[in-house]
Amino acid sequence: MELAKLMRIAETLDRLMSMDIPARGISGILYEAAREKAGRPLTLAAAELLQAAIRPGANVIIATGWVDQPVVAPGYGESDGPPGAVALARALRLSLKAAPIIVTDECLVEGVKQIARAAGFQCVRPGELIHSIERNKLMTIAVVPFAADEEAARRQAAEMIASLKPAACVAIERGGMNDAEIVHNMAGQSTGEGQAKIDYLFRAAGAAGVATLGIGDGGNEIGMANIADAVRRRVPHGAKCQCPCGGGIAAATPVDVLVAAAVSNWGAYAVAALLGLSAGVPAAVHDPAMERRVLEATAAACFHDPITGLLMPGADGCGLDVHIGMAALLKEAVLQGQARYK
Repeated sequence: MELAKLMRIAETLDRLMSMDIPARGISGILYEAAREKAGRPLTLAAAELLQAAIRPGANVIIATGWVDQPVVAPGYGESDGPPGAVALARALRLSLKAAPIIVTDECLVEGVKQIARAAGFQCVRPGELIHSIERNKLMTIAVVPFAADEEAARRQAAEMIASLKPAACVAIERGGMNDAEIVHNMAGQSTGEGQAKIDYLFRAAGAAGVATLGIGDGGNEIGMANIADAVRRRVPHGAKCQCPCGGGIAAATPVDVLVAAAVSNWGAYAVAALLGLSAGVPAAVHDPAMERRVLEATAAACFHDPITGLLMPGADGCGLDVHIGMAALLKEAVLQGQARYK
């Protein structure tokens, strides 16, 4: 597809994914800062990065899951992130024949597997992924735990980069450490104790020249270091948090490309849509029926809405109907743009 046409569709996808429907008041701030740095639509920058890095059969690591209320609900995560991770994994598998490997906290592994199955995946071990790609049979994914202990996390990061040789590492709504190496929620409270130290994986990937992509919506996720100045200046608790570290919620781990969306899931869906369009694989575009299945599975797996606190299908304060509507709009933007733009 011609770049000019792809760019116009990407602009629409960017506008949709960054609409501040949850009314948090920061979506525009984060999007404009990331857009200025990228110099083009964020979905296009992300798709180009992934397409350039990934060859058929290549491993792609996707980090997600966030135990956002470790005092109130230890061992349970929020509903933003895992749905986007499985949607993007599906697009990578269908459009680029990648081998997706999700990394998350040990306590979230089984729940993420449930969500992946709702998206049509069979869960296997990382070394088995290549067989389904070679035989073009079954949609497979691996979901593995990552270490919470700092020293163990550093070792695991080095081992994963060396053994899996990922073509890319993607973080979707994954809490990022600040300069004091503490992860915070949007209220400025520490949520890092006991959580997997996945920042070390992305730092190891960056040092090894592996392509890195971050998708977030708050300024406190892996990748938001790209726009840390804007986060510190304009996001509540960006410069000063409410925990003893006092260092603010601004994340300190950078990525090659940052996608800032109103809801991180929406950012992942938008990138997936552009990947599907670019590859001529319509099935890679996330759709309303898939969104219903995935969000219902997310709630059934005990992932809660981080804004409302409800164990109901939804994310970031918006209910199931809103997310289904966004999936429909993103898909329609691709279909209409493909048919009408010159």
